[in-house]
Amino acid sequence: MIRKMMNRLPLLMAVLMGCMMAACDNDVMQSRVLSGKWQGDWGMYYQYEYRGRVYTFNCYDTRIEFFPDYDFATSGYGRQIDYYDVGPYEYQYYYFHWSIRNGIVSLIYPYDPTLNTSISEYRMSNNTFTGYFINGYDRFYLRKWADYYDWTPYNSYYCYGPRDYHFPYYSPATRAEEDSIVIPYDGEPTEGRIIRRGNRITEAISAEP
Repeated sequence: MIRKMMNRLPLLMAVLMGCMMAACDNDVMQSRVLSGKWQGDWGMYYQYEYRGRVYTFNCYDTRIEFFPDYDFATSGYGRQIDYYDVGPYEYQYYYFHWSIRNGIVSLIYPYDPTLNTSISEYRMSNNTFTGYFINGYDRFYLRKWADYYDWTPYNSYYCYGPRDYHFPYYSPATRAEEDSIVIPYDGEPTEGRIIRRGNRITEAISAEP
């Protein structure tokens, strides 16, 4: 019995190596498609505290870029810019690391680890990237609008952009006038602060503070 198992060991090793190589080749192919510029709904939001009240602002458009560590690498780094049509900040910017292992896309945000996530159920083509974050409740959807070879890396790490005009705060539950306020300021908002950034696709966000 032991002799039979030993005789089959080379065959089993060859099958195992073949499966590992196939998985690796698939990761390389997916990484080649992922590398580039994407745009769409990534589900981002931030919460802002002002004078004892907390307001939630949902992103209406995300631009996200994936750079490979080297040509055909299955890992790399990137930047993500989330745009907001209301609120004290016009955009939020993030730097992240990404990798694909056995078909699972992982994103690590070194400056805000609460945003770390993985994607296992998705469809990716040269034009679209859609699927679910692990433990997600809804689907994200991105469209590709530039390939990796069409542009050069960006060197910043993390920043945000305040609006240069009066901006309204609102309750995401109603947007009613009684729940809205207008706050004048010059440059950086000083009376409030961001208390949380997150992804509304993976979280059940309460409309009330």
